[in-house]
Amino acid sequence: MGGLSTRAQGSGGAQAEFDPLSPINPASLASWGRSALYFQIDPEFRRIHSGDAEQRTTTSRFPLIATAIRLRDRFTIGLAASTFLDRTWTTTFQATQVVGGQSITSDVRFESRGSIADVRLAGAALLTPTLRVGLGAHVLTGQNRLFVGESFADTLRFGTLSDSSVIDYSGKAASAGVEWRPLAQVGLAASYRVGGSLRARRGDSTLTSGTVPARMGVAVRFDGITGASLAASYARTAWGDLSDLGSARLQVDEGPEYAVGADVAGPRIAERLVTLRAGARSRTLPFGVGGFAVRETAFTAGFGALLAADRAALDFSAQRARRTSDFRSPTGAEASETAWTLSVGLTVRP
Repeated sequence: MGGLSTRAQGSGGAQAEFDPLSPINPASLASWGRSALYFQIDPEFRRIHSGDAEQRTTTSRFPLIATAIRLRDRFTIGLAASTFLDRTWTTTFQATQVVGGQSITSDVRFESRGSIADVRLAGAALLTPTLRVGLGAHVLTGQNRLFVGESFADTLRFGTLSDSSVIDYSGKAASAGVEWRPLAQVGLAASYRVGGSLRARRGDSTLTSGTVPARMGVAVRFDGITGASLAASYARTAWGDLSDLGSARLQVDEGPEYAVGADVAGPRIAERLVTLRAGARSRTLPFGVGGFAVRETAFTAGFGALLAADRAALDFSAQRARRTSDFRSPTGAEASETAWTLSVGLTVRP
């Protein structure tokens, strides 16, 4: 979910601008607390529907690892590595071609494995009891391993064809953020990322270049209900900045992202308070299909608890997402996708 910690995912991403574990708003690092290491795993289970046809896929990701250290009482510095853009997919289809006057059937397979990671070094300062600010420097790095293969039904007359290549990516960006509490029960947060160059290379040759997408986000949080924290957020990412990095046929959409969510004090289990979370999010995915935008609606829920005499924290969230588009297959069937994404985050404090 784009750099969101398990904790932030549980509330639909609405708390992300305030969440020190999510490398979104560098100002939020000021509430990190004492030194800690955070690790996260997100398995995803998808179903793709097109008419009566259905395909299932399972993907396990490790989207976020982070650590931070408090310097004195007012300053915190942190390092995080998160998934910026995942490019893992596989497509197979049957093709027919004429060889020597005879129609030959083959299975064609296109595959991409890899992603681009966002490595952020950030610092935050507590200027006053109600005002926090932060700055971040980003390095983007990663690669895609591309494969295309074709196998023929008549294996005695035709061999298997295959080709592969590796594309490396490198880029940079900077971010700034602020968190302000104008009232005791109300918090406001905002962040902005400005993108630098992003290059795609094969070996020693630069294939193409673009710009890391700029991003802005704002959020409001209400803590006026005892044991509860309610939040709402808005964000927009200029994915069009990536247009020059892809082919001319690449469709890029820049729809807004809205989220609402809540963290509520739950029951005590083994004398440990469990925090319950729930939320919802609506957004337009950055890349469309067949000339149409893809819209996503997601509902989330989760919990968090302190462990080992408060030296560790375990967070869990589950997201149910549905992605739809106005695209229709050649047979007129509507294409849609549903997915379950589970997330487990572990924070360890020495």
